[in-house]
Formats: sequence, structure tokens, C-alpha cells
Amino acid sequence: MKKLLTLLLAAAMMLCLLAGCGSSGKTDTTETPKEETPATSETKVPENTITGDPSAKDAFVVWGWNTDYVTILEKVLPKYLSAEELARVVFVNAGGSDYYQDKIDEILADPTNDLYPDIMLLEVGYVQKYVQSDYLQDVSALGITKDDMANMYQYNLDLGTDVASGSTKALFWQATPGCIQLRADLAEKYLGTTDAAALQEKLNTWDKVAAVAKQVNEASSGKVKLLSGYDDLKYIFANGARTQAWYDSNDTLVVDDAMLQYMDLSKQLYTDNSTFNTNMWSPEWAALKDGDGVDTEACIAFCGCPWYTYWCLTDTWSSNCILIQGPQSFYWGGTGLAATTNCSDSELAGKILRYTACDDQAMIDINSANGDFVNNKAAISYIEKNGSGTTSTFKCYNDQPIVGFFTDKCDGINATLAKGEDQKICEVLFPVAVTSYANGSADQKTAVANFKASVHDMYSYLKVG
Repeated sequence: MKKLLTLLLAAAMMLCLLAGCGSSGKTDTTETPKEETPATSETKVPENTITGDPSAKDAFVVWGWNTDYVTILEKVLPKYLSAEELARVVFVNAGGSDYYQDKIDEILADPTNDLYPDIMLLEVGYVQKYVQSDYLQDVSALGITKDDMANMYQYNLDLGTDVASGSTKALFWQATPGCIQLRADLAEKYLGTTDAAALQEKLNTWDKVAAVAKQVNEASSGKVKLLSGYDDLKYIFANGARTQAWYDSNDTLVVDDAMLQYMDLSKQLYTDNSTFNTNMWSPEWAALKDGDGVDTEACIAFCGCPWYTYWCLTDTWSSNCILIQGPQSFYWGGTGLAATTNCSDSELAGKILRYTACDDQAMIDINSANGDFVNNKAAISYIEKNGSGTTSTFKCYNDQPIVGFFTDKCDGINATLAKGEDQKICEVLFPVAVTSYANGSADQKTAVANFKASVHDMYSYLKVG
């Protein structure tokens, strides 16, 4: 609880520190939950958008930061809940992930408020902040058993479980294994092949990635790069390569060797002029998806995952995209669902969690409704054999099967290192250290020291060491 209280006190400071590195505040139902756009000091905190009557005696309040979950409420849950139960649901859209934690923390401190959440949506980067608190209840109290969770991918179970107590409090309906996406036309021109196995062999170590990036830059006279920027690789290292959490059992900050390797790789890419040094989700980064490599600059590869492949690649990539694993398995994104301790109706909460994250057929229905690669092995097996009902028409090069590619990509993911502070550390603070080292404004020792100091400034209970 000491950590949670400090997290709450840090909320106001975060709005300032998020400049240039936050999640989008749009309410588009396709790219918004994952896309990050720069925030500025002039950013106004949006008003909540509320659907339903929170003052109703039987109101059941669900909190999110955009309208993604509305798709499930409108297209899937009506098959499993009664009209009376659904009519009670009040959906609160906080207006963007940048503001969500601040708003939800304030409302959690006031259980008498009409908008107090019965169910909360939680991003992977901070899900542990709430899982390790007293604000959420174990899913077993909602009638959800281990058998109900048997088909979930283990890494998602780990993300929603308090390691200390073994209590599972948040369940995920998406699985988000990572990959590297390659543009087939540019891969053929600069890497000499469009064969997925051959491309994986060319890019299965970071030394090879650096060498190929340098080769592509030289061959194209700088018009084409393998990667847009070293920033594209941050999730691979932070959510895949690390073997240590950001702090130890004594609350002392730790920079894992894998993150030092990421810093060294970033510096090499910068020194070799092997990327365009863009930041993810910036306009410059996005434009490189559609360059022709002759008159306009272009990139061969972008990091991805199922939601990114289906919904964020442009028409340039349709039937022109090759998926490979690359050097490291990892995860990127995902949304957990959790019932609060003061939930007004545990029976209804249990039904909503069951049919959002547990039931095999409901998970197939979710895939049909919104295209999500669902967190259910049985559902994925069915979809792989019988086809996806997703509304996405995106296809990979040479009909490479998207679901089939990702089917085994969760197996090597380790999410037991997740902490409640990960989102701010990985997306806001550590990138500053990486850039300062890559561009030569600080040596690695100084960059790491500055990073630790910035984390301590934000979370005073974490020690520099």
C-alpha cells in the first residue's frame, strides 16, 4: 500500500512528464487502445463520456479509456447476458489512457461516488499497480475457477496475478505476442528474399539486425532503412528480453543487462545512421510505412503483434507483409478486466468476466466482432482450423496465415517481471536514457544514473542504489 499511495501522489507530476510519450486520447475503436501520440503542456484533460445512468439504483459501472470495450458490450455480451443485466451497465470512457489512472485513482478513493467502478479495464503497463492493491478482488470470489482459466496463455495469467499472494485479480481477453513485420517488396530488393524462414535466419540475432540495417542503409544511399528508429525495439527488450524486474525485493532500482544491450544496440544504429531515429507513433514514423524508397523514404520492418498487423498497417502492406519472430519473443499491449472490492454485484461481474475472458465460444465471438487474437488456446485452435470471422480484410504476403503464425508465439513470453510502474518507466523515462546515450550526449554510466534518479523522483519509494 505504501507503493500505491506514492503512485497516487505521483499522478499530477505524470501529466507533465508524459510530453512526447503517451497513449492516444482518441475514441476510435480500432487503433486507439494501442497507439501513442505526443501530449503537450496545453493538453486539456477531457471530460468523461458516460453511457447509461450512474445514479440508477442498480447501476453497474464499467470504466475504460476509449470505446474498444463497447464493441464487446454491444456485439458479444448480448448473447450471454439478459437485456435487463445489460441495461444496468454504465460505461465510463475516461477519454484517453494518459488520463485514466489519475481519474480512476481519484474515484477509487470515494466509494460513495455514483461513478465508483464495479469493473475496471487495465492496461498491461500498470495492471500490477492495481492487482497488488486492495482495490480488486480475486476472481474466485466471482465464481471463476482454475478450470475456467485453463485455456488462457500463461503470460496473461501472470500479468493479472499478485505473485506475493497468488491471487488472480485481472483477466485478459486479448493475447498480444510480438513479431517483426517486413514489407515484402522492399525485403526482396534489399534482403534478397521473401521467404519467411530465410528472413528469420537473417534477423534472428541483434548482431545480424545491426549488420543488415547498415547494409540496407548503404545499399539505398539512405533512402531505405531496415527500421524507422531504435525506439521501435523498446517493447522487445522491455517485455521480452529482460530477466530482472525494474527493482528488486528491497525496492532498489535495477537495469537489466538486456536493457544495457538495448542501449548499446541503439547507439550502434545511431552511429551507423542505420535508422531514421523516429519515435513510435510520430507522424514521421507513420509516413515511413508508405514510402516508395525512391522519391520518398521508407522502412522495411516495423515491430508488431496481432492487433497491429490487423488494424495499424496501411494498404501498402496488404498482401505485402511477411511476419517473423526476430531475435526475441515478447508481448505488446493487452487489456485486463477486474472487479473492484466494493463491486455492487459480484454475480454480474463474474458473468461479464467469464464471457469476456473465459468462455471458449464467447472468445470466438470476440474474434469475430473485433478481430482480437484472443487469450484462449481452444478458441485460437478453432479459429486456425475454421477461419477467422474478423472484419479485417488484411492479408499477408503469399497468404501467410496470420493466426497460424501467432499460435505458438506466446509460449516463450515471461511476464512474471511486470510491475505497476512499468508503463512510465518503459515508455517515458528509459527512452530518455537510451536517446542520451545513443546520440552521445551522455555516456552509458551517466545515462543510467540519470535514469535511476528520474525514476526515484517519480516514485520516491524506489531507491537508486
